[in-house]
Amino acid sequence: MRPHLGEPLLLFLALIAASTGAVLAGTILIPVELPLPERINMTGIESVLVTRLVLLTDNPKVDLNKEMVGLLKRELRKRTSLRVLDVEPPPLPEQNLDELVKNQSFWKDMGEKYGADLILTASLGYEVSDRSGFVQEDYISPVSGQRIRRTRFADREGFAMDFHVYFLRGRTGELAFDDKFSEDSTLDGRGNDPLTVLFGMFDHIEPDVMGIIAPKQKVESRVIFTN
Repeated sequence: MRPHLGEPLLLFLALIAASTGAVLAGTILIPVELPLPERINMTGIESVLVTRLVLLTDNPKVDLNKEMVGLLKRELRKRTSLRVLDVEPPPLPEQNLDELVKNQSFWKDMGEKYGADLILTASLGYEVSDRSGFVQEDYISPVSGQRIRRTRFADREGFAMDFHVYFLRGRTGELAFDDKFSEDSTLDGRGNDPLTVLFGMFDHIEPDVMGIIAPKQKVESRVIFTN
């Protein structure tokens, strides 16, 4: 006779299955969308101002400030119900941004000047590097039909992004929330468009950035017992 598994043990095994992707007999895995609330209290916040960014690096091929500010405004309009102020992005003094966000008077004055309930500012580091080198690859010989491993030189480019975003309350100048995001990618070839790669990297972090000020959905697997 097959031994009977108690309910606690079945539940434990099912949880392991959910975490590893395995499916036990008598159970099925289903995706469940879970609502996640915004990270800061948005009560009374209706408008947002996007400032110029503090650039940690420069790229002669891309106007990083113009492109990223434009991207942030588009995403705010698309992902939130906030009124994005259509003004020239205010410049920031040449000062460490971590220190500047502590200056509540500065941000309060900016909020009053532009009528902004919320201010979004950020620092951005974006570097492109040569990652060419020798790589190993497998290929099928057209003569013997066998799989052969060979070494060849490959042209590759590396892209690294560091994005630190800050949200400040326009009425008080206090820091409401900040977070850091990093992305790294290696692409084959040379002459990859740095702007396309940058936007692709931001796509990866966009749900988490916008999730600071707007609800989002998170998909998780749940185990359902069928017996």
